[in-house]
Amino acid sequence: MKQNLNKQENSRRNTNFAGSGMVIGAAIGMIFGMLLFESQAIGCVFGAALGLVIGAAIDAQKRQ
Repeated sequence: MKQNLNKQENSRRNTNFAGSGMVIGAAIGMIFGMLLFESQAIGCVFGAALGLVIGAAIDAQKRQ
């Protein structure tokens, strides 16, 4: 019973930053897209890609 409780506690502590990085990157990318490219779609794509890379890098760093 204690093992199941420990697994549940550990699973709650594990967070993934790739998804949140995509969301934040897309939002910031929309702003920069309007400033640099005059298109929200291009900025959103670049921001989401950059956020995914940064979030995945944080996840990889955290696992080590």
